[in-house]
Amino acid sequence: MVTAPNYIEGEEMFVGTEEKSEVIGSIAVVDAVLGRSAELPCNMEPAIKEDRVYMVLWFREGNSKPLYRFDVRGRPFNKALLWSDGNAFGSRAYFVTGKRPAAALQLEAVELKDAGVYRCRVDFRNSPTRNFQVNLSVIVPPHQLMIYDSSGRELHDVVGPLSEGSDLILTCEVRGGQPSPTVSWFVNDNLVEGRVEQAGANIIVNKLEVRRVRRHQLNSTFKCQASNTKLMQPAEKLIRLELFLRPLTVRLVNKPNILVAEKEYSITCEALGSRPQAELSWMRENRKFRRGKMDEWVNETVVTSTVVFSPAPEDDNHQLKCHGVNPKIPGSGLEDTITLNVVYAPLVSLQLGTSLKPHYIKEGDDVYFECNIRANPREHKISWFHNNQPVVQNVSSGVIISTHSLVLQGVTRQHAGRYTCYAANERGETSSQPVPLRVQYTPVCKSDEPIVVGASLDEMLKVKCEVNADPSDVSFFWQFNNSGESFEVSSTRFVTNNGTTSELMYTPSSERDYGTLTCWGKNSIGRQLEPCIFQVVPAEWVGSGGPGLSMGPVSLLLCGAGLSVCAALLLVALLAVRRRRDSPPCQLDRNSAVKQLEVPHGNQQRYVVAYQLKPETKQPDILSRGDFCCDKSK
Repeated sequence: MVTAPNYIEGEEMFVGTEEKSEVIGSIAVVDAVLGRSAELPCNMEPAIKEDRVYMVLWFREGNSKPLYRFDVRGRPFNKALLWSDGNAFGSRAYFVTGKRPAAALQLEAVELKDAGVYRCRVDFRNSPTRNFQVNLSVIVPPHQLMIYDSSGRELHDVVGPLSEGSDLILTCEVRGGQPSPTVSWFVNDNLVEGRVEQAGANIIVNKLEVRRVRRHQLNSTFKCQASNTKLMQPAEKLIRLELFLRPLTVRLVNKPNILVAEKEYSITCEALGSRPQAELSWMRENRKFRRGKMDEWVNETVVTSTVVFSPAPEDDNHQLKCHGVNPKIPGSGLEDTITLNVVYAPLVSLQLGTSLKPHYIKEGDDVYFECNIRANPREHKISWFHNNQPVVQNVSSGVIISTHSLVLQGVTRQHAGRYTCYAANERGETSSQPVPLRVQYTPVCKSDEPIVVGASLDEMLKVKCEVNADPSDVSFFWQFNNSGESFEVSSTRFVTNNGTTSELMYTPSSERDYGTLTCWGKNSIGRQLEPCIFQVVPAEWVGSGGPGLSMGPVSLLLCGAGLSVCAALLLVALLAVRRRRDSPPCQLDRNSAVKQLEVPHGNQQRYVVAYQLKPETKQPDILSRGDFCCDKSK
C-alpha cells in the first residue's frame, strides 16, 4: 500500500515517502538530436483494469525532487494538473497520454544538459507505484561539411571542367558531431569506398580518388554524406562532374572522286563528341586552306564545316584535310583527308634546254627545247611548231623529236624564230607561250647572185654591199680582181651604215679598172664565207649585136674566178659556146647598143658575154641570144 502524497499549495513542492514501489523492465534508451524533440516513454497502464492513475512524477537520476508532475487525482485526464520545474525543462516539457499505455513526456528543443537517466514514477489509486527508467542521449549533428578539389579549392556545385582522361581527387571534410559522424561518398547514389582520416579534434576527412575519368562520367554526381544518427537526415553535399571531352570522330561527309578544274564544289566536315564543340579548320597539305567560302553549323553534340571552292590544277594530287580539335585539350585533334583528283586541260610551258645560253647560240650548235606538261588525265598528243608551222622529225636533217623534247642538231639561221609546243588530253588542247630562238651567224649577202654594174670611164659609182648578220655589228673590207691583178680596196674609199651596209665609192679610170669587186663582212661570230660580188662592166663599150646568149634577162650574173655560183653560170655559157662551136666569131660595132664582156675562166680560157644596158638604170640586161667571140688566143 502506498501512502498518499501531500502537496503544499503555492510552493509546488511534493512531500511524501514511498512505503512500497517497484521498477518495471530495463532502462529504455532514447536518442534525441540537439535542438529537436524527444519522447521519454512511461507506461501508466494500471495492472488492474478497475484501478486508475493518481499521479505521474518525473525524476532525474540522483535527484529526489521531481522535475515534472502530472496530477489527476479527483479529476479527468483532460483536466490534469501539470507542473514543470523551471530550472529543468520548464515550458519545454509536456506529458502526452494519448499514446497509452506507453504515455510519454514530450521534450522540445533538447539541450545538451538534458542528457541523463530519468525515472518515471506512476502512482495508482490501489496498485503499487511503478517506476520506469529512461536513458536520454543527446546527439550533436556535424555542423560543417565541405568538399575540396586536388588544389584545395572549395567546391560548391561543380567540379571541373576536367579533361577527359585526367584524375579526379575529392576531399570531404566534416567538422563537429557527437558522437563522431560516419563520412561516406556516393557516386550517382551508389556508395563507394574512400579513405577516411582523422584530421584533428572533431574533424574527419574522407578522400575519394577516381583515376582517368571517362566520358561516360560526364555529369556524374559525387555526394559526401556525414551522419551520426538515424533521427535526422544526414548532412550532405552534392557536386556534379564537368568534363572537357575529346572529339570522337572527325570525318569528311562527302569525298568526290573527280573534280573538274574551276568548277564549284562543296565538301562538308563533321565532328562528333567534343565538349565544348570542336574547332574545325581546313588545310591543304600543311598550310591553312583559305580559298572559297566556309560555313559552320553547330549544335550540342555536332559541329559541321562546309567549304565551297573551285579547285585549280595545282590542287591535283594534293591532300585537303579537315582538322578538328577541342581547344581545351591539347593533343586531342583528329582529322580526315581527301586526295584531290582534279582533271584539267594540259598546262604547257616551253623552255630552252637548261644547259644552253640563249644569247650565245650560233650556227652549227646543237639546240634542244623542253616541253613541260602538267595534265590530268595524261596528255595523249604532243605537237611542235616553228613560226606556226609544224615541225616534223627528220633525223638526217638533225631534227629529232622525243616525248617532251625537240632537238635541233647543227642549227642554221633558218632555224631561228618562235617555237611552241602543243599538248592535248581529254579535257582539251593547250599551246605553250612562244619561245624565241636566236641563232647568231657570220655575215651573208642579202642578194643570192652576183650583181652586174655598168660604168663609164671616170664615172663615180656608189656600190652598196648589204649583208644579213647576227650580231649586226659588221666590219667590211673590199677587194678588186681583173684578169691581170688583185688588190684590197683602201678603207678610206668605203663607209659602213647601220652596221650591215657598206658603200664603196668606185671610179674606173681605165679599161683595167673593169672587173670584179668583192665585199666581205666580219662580226663577232666570224668572217663571211662567200663574198658579195659586183661585176663592173664598161657602160660605153660599143659592139654590134647578133643573135645573143640564150640565158634570159638577169641582173645578177658573174663573179670572180673560182666561185661556185659563177662556175655554174659560166658552165651554162660554156655549154652554149660549145653548142655553137662552128659559128663564126662575132664582130661588134663599138657604136652598137649591144656590149660584150670578156670573162676569164681558168688559167687560159676566156668567154665573152653580150649584154645591153638599161638606159634608165644603166644596169646590164643579158641578151636572150647572142654571138660568142672566141678566146683571144684564137
